[in-house]
Amino acid sequence: MNTAQPILQNNRTVIVDIIRGFALLGVLIANLAGFINFALPDYQVALLTNTVPDKITEYFVSLFIDGKFIMIFSILFGYGFGVLIERVAKKGMNTNRFFIRRMIILLLFALLHLAIWWGEILNVYAMAGLLMLLFKNVKTKKILFWGLFFLFIVTPIIQGLKIFLLPPPGEKLNALLNDYVTGIRSGNLFNIAKSNYTVTMYFFVERWSQLRDVAEALGKFLIGYYIYKSGYLQNLSASIAFIKQVFRIALVISILYLVKKVIIEIIGVTYEGKMLTLIDYELSNTGILSLSLVYCTSLVQIYYRNNNLKIYKALAAVGMMSLTNYVSQTIIYIFFFYGFGLSMLGKMHMQWVLPMAVVIFTIQIFISRSWMERFQFGPAEWIWRQLTYWKKLPLRK
Repeated sequence: MNTAQPILQNNRTVIVDIIRGFALLGVLIANLAGFINFALPDYQVALLTNTVPDKITEYFVSLFIDGKFIMIFSILFGYGFGVLIERVAKKGMNTNRFFIRRMIILLLFALLHLAIWWGEILNVYAMAGLLMLLFKNVKTKKILFWGLFFLFIVTPIIQGLKIFLLPPPGEKLNALLNDYVTGIRSGNLFNIAKSNYTVTMYFFVERWSQLRDVAEALGKFLIGYYIYKSGYLQNLSASIAFIKQVFRIALVISILYLVKKVIIEIIGVTYEGKMLTLIDYELSNTGILSLSLVYCTSLVQIYYRNNNLKIYKALAAVGMMSLTNYVSQTIIYIFFFYGFGLSMLGKMHMQWVLPMAVVIFTIQIFISRSWMERFQFGPAEWIWRQLTYWKKLPLRK
């Protein structure tokens, strides 16, 4: 008899939800900054980043936000893979069949999400998630090896092939982006969906970007799976010394990464050559992972000393509804920037990113806390779980 049930609140590792909620704040800021100048030509982007507050915001997002929080979010996806696979196996279910069904449902959901925004990440997660099944029985240390291999060897190889073998994007990409901007400003949903799918296929087939992103996501997932298998977050008392050591090492690497970013992006020291571009890509991946670890290990150490902070409870509530909150963020973006909403594309300056993000995230905190006091799952999570387990599940507590 199939008795498997999804994970309830009292069975969750709270620090994981806290970190996931924190990651959603960074994803919100990064994506909002992206929507400010999404697909616009350079001369229009310059007009939106021409004041001192604009520049400060732009540099802050580049240094401390871009790439770091999607790294955390991806690592936690791999962590969640471990939780699910272990739980399903204990119930005697077929883990392969279960997770394949779960990822196919996520992919179908992602394709709907893709219709309104080609920057969405769930389609990459679904494809990389399917590949995770190849590693479910791999020994713990080898999982870390494979994670680092995909992140720092396979991904740069694909990026290198893009740099050395593919011609520059040229006029075709410009034409696609112009059509996309026209569709957004018109507010025509059919044109928006068509443009989203067309641009995605261009990057997926012709530019290999999706292939690179899947390899990169797989590497991040495997790092998260390693963290789960090692039990670092399930038993903080036993692992806090190791977590502090990781923090110190990651901090040193992060400082070097930030110095490099300041020299190149703020001071303006330029470099030329395809090989230097590839080396910078590799160094950036290293710095992004290191700074992400600094954020996470800092949160864990604070939580270990005092787990009753109100902000942690707020972040945990947001993290429990991560899929719902991620999608709701997209809905807010398109309301602000698309033609059927406020049509602010090309009109909003970069300096408004942080104030808007604070307001949006604060609203999400209040809604998430109120919802989770009454219900076991977020709305999107509940639908996804029901389709995955293929049974009706109670929503209310």
